[in-house]
Amino acid sequence: MFSRPLSAGRVNIVDAPLVSYELKRFKYNSHYWILKLVPEGARSLRILDVGTADGYLGAILKERGHYVAGVERDPVLAEKARPIYDRFYQVDVDAFDFPERREYDFIIFADVLEHLRDPAAVLRRCFASLKEDGKIIISVPNVANFIVRLSLLFGRFDYRELGILDRTHLRFFTLKTLRSLLEDCGLNIRQIVATPIPVQLVWSVTNRNFFAPLHYCHFLLVRLWKTLLAYQFVVQVDGGGSCPS
Repeated sequence: MFSRPLSAGRVNIVDAPLVSYELKRFKYNSHYWILKLVPEGARSLRILDVGTADGYLGAILKERGHYVAGVERDPVLAEKARPIYDRFYQVDVDAFDFPERREYDFIIFADVLEHLRDPAAVLRRCFASLKEDGKIIISVPNVANFIVRLSLLFGRFDYRELGILDRTHLRFFTLKTLRSLLEDCGLNIRQIVATPIPVQLVWSVTNRNFFAPLHYCHFLLVRLWKTLLAYQFVVQVDGGGSCPS
């Protein structure tokens, strides 16, 4: 995972971080949906967390009783994350060869694909590490969010330290281009969830229970117009079976 700590003070919505060193705990965010898409139950799953950051998702999955392997390129984050995981690889994801075969029930790419030079090649390589009924969970930012569109209307496409236009992003996705990428890689899309703009990061007072109905209404509105209002897309795809060429 490619992460930065939150800056002090007020955060502009378009610059709100997609990830931080801590788990995003408010409802309907990408971490919330990623964890919901991994079923909770008696069976222990085998999971590969690609781009672990300091291991906050891996720690929760381990607490649920799953076997979790991790991949992280940043040496500082890798040092923090390594003790959490059953198996760990410190390597550039673009160069990772996914050595296990038919090993994992889930492979998670949480806020990772937008940082890769060739996300399609990485997705095709990871295919062989999934079990026959394995699934891949992906989250990416939506560059077609209405705030970015408004900026373009006024002739601005400014890279930022954080958020949708994070200056470290190498790829930008709309819902259409994300679908095309996954279909070109031979992946069958099972579910797409659109997450709302994280207003809780901008106005922390809205974390209070009093605002819960408003956040729910916000989420429902985003569901109605994903392409315009989504901040991120969280996707679950079938990846088992024959490895695509």
